[in-house]
Amino acid sequence: MDGTPPEEGIGLLTGEEAVAPAVPKPTGATATVLRTPVAPAPTPPPMQPGVLSLDVADEKSREVTAGTVTDVSVVIKSVHPEDATLKLSTEVAYTSTYPGEGAEWPVSWMLPGKKQFAELVARRTDASLTLKPNVPVALTYEVTAPVGVRYGDRLEVRLNARLENTAAAPAKLTLTWTARQSLLAIKTSRGYEREVADSLLTRAEEKPDVLFAILVPAALRGYVFAEGMSFESVREMLRGIRKARGLVAGETTLKEVEPLLVPKITVEGFVEGAIVELVAGPFKGEKARVKKIDQGKEQITVELIEAVVPIPVTVRGDHVRMLEKGGGKSGA
Repeated sequence: MDGTPPEEGIGLLTGEEAVAPAVPKPTGATATVLRTPVAPAPTPPPMQPGVLSLDVADEKSREVTAGTVTDVSVVIKSVHPEDATLKLSTEVAYTSTYPGEGAEWPVSWMLPGKKQFAELVARRTDASLTLKPNVPVALTYEVTAPVGVRYGDRLEVRLNARLENTAAAPAKLTLTWTARQSLLAIKTSRGYEREVADSLLTRAEEKPDVLFAILVPAALRGYVFAEGMSFESVREMLRGIRKARGLVAGETTLKEVEPLLVPKITVEGFVEGAIVELVAGPFKGEKARVKKIDQGKEQITVELIEAVVPIPVTVRGDHVRMLEKGGGKSGA
């Protein structure tokens, strides 16, 4: 320690950082700040619309009944001038009117060149195909509506396709399946249609999501019609019902049932001059000849054949039964 002051520039040895000298601010002039120019982001090449297409051979949306299997074919086509690799993605989505209770729909596909369907287990499945210019290829989907499907349950198969290493815009397509009710015919013993329908109605009130409506047509003996979701559920509901003989195979169409829903005109089929039998009223069992037909009032005027003095009698159309048709003006 000779009392000599330490040399400048070695302040770090004392544990304190050296303070940089302050830079004087320019006075009387505006400071100029130099910025490094930033290169603009490269603009991607424009997409080429219309190069790739996905077209469905049938309907894109379908209504199906429980237990049915449907096939839908999709045609894929590329107009790119060269062979290209197609990246195809299939996404399966389910929607149920009863969240947490809807049954899953089995979905399978058959890729071009394959001979068997492969089930799509994952929600999303990818595949690669080679497309030649202007050569369409077919992709087929097979969808099964499960037996336990509920009314309004919906399946969507969403397709997304793009060509690799090209500027072609991707193509998208959505196929939908929606569950609807079935119209089923139930065979019963003759004369017990109403009894079977009443027993079925009692059980349907306990399971309103299985059976929606019951029809007992008066003009058709031995049958009851039911509107339900599936054969299996209605068949199970029929078990043990007295005089119920089972379900008729196959679905009944509304066109077949429509005539039973429209009331028939009681004078339809009668003609003037026809021989009829009175089946109701004070002249029940008497034979008569049709003299006049009133369509608006659904009435028929007849003359009793065995009466000494011909007396015209006007009766309702459902109070007479045709015996013999004669020539004359028709009541139809």
